[in-house]
Amino acid sequence: MICPFCGKEMKCGIMSGDGRSRVFWKAGDQKASLADWIAGVGKVTAAKHKIGVFTMVTYYCDSCKKMIFDTDIGR
Repeated sequence: MICPFCGKEMKCGIMSGDGRSRVFWKAGDQKASLADWIAGVGKVTAAKHKIGVFTMVTYYCDSCKKMIFDTDIGR
């Protein structure tokens, strides 16, 4: 995917979290490992913590530090 903000290539990855700690993003199709969690690699600082486990497909731009993901609001 091309970043709509800067025009550079974005990385596809998985954002994951368990609701008890930080939210992480990792390139590829696997969620962050225990080693990533301990080292803080891929920590998403803007995420709010809530109860419940989740994974989300996201696109991340190294250049402008923006992330894009599809979502829907339940009614």
